[in-house]
Amino acid sequence: MVRTARVTGALAAVIWLVGTPVVAIAGVPFPSDAEYLLMGLVATLLGLTLTPVVLAIGEPMPSRKRAAVRLSGLVVCIALILSGVVLLAAVQGWLDEGLAHESPNVAITAFIALFVWIGFASYASRGPTTVERWTFRLGLISGAGCLVPVLIGIVMFYFVKDFVFINATVLPILLFDLLVWASLPAWLTAVVFGMSPEHQLANPE
Repeated sequence: MVRTARVTGALAAVIWLVGTPVVAIAGVPFPSDAEYLLMGLVATLLGLTLTPVVLAIGEPMPSRKRAAVRLSGLVVCIALILSGVVLLAAVQGWLDEGLAHESPNVAITAFIALFVWIGFASYASRGPTTVERWTFRLGLISGAGCLVPVLIGIVMFYFVKDFVFINATVLPILLFDLLVWASLPAWLTAVVFGMSPEHQLANPE
């Protein structure tokens, strides 16, 4: 399982690095079927490739903590796969209009859940080695990079309804987007490296 997880983890990093900019470009200037089709593909492929990683992560953890991390991660992967499939079905016109209209929001929620889980898994698997410390740091950065803009957006939606986007707000949004785009592959790289035989031998417990 560890060898499979290392391969699929690398594939997941590539899927995210390549797929998310393509999805963003397809949505310019307005959301389109092409954007939702690509988003569905990214969600489905990401869920499939991350599943072995989830099932192999956290080997040095206590059994209860490891089970919690793996089970919650598996739920997130299933959510990604199902939301991607639903989005693909919606693009093909196989769903009723109401469900099809909500399918992009479901996929986005699954992506947010993924980053929340990354932060949780990284905190739970923190350890003394250099790789474990970097996995912890990158995981928290990934989780915060996604969650903070979401929380800001919720607060602004309910309490600053007259807010207007101006040129000064473009840079912070772009920086958060770049952080989310780069942090997931960086975290996966640390996780995959931590699963290498050399690191396992150096940290047998």
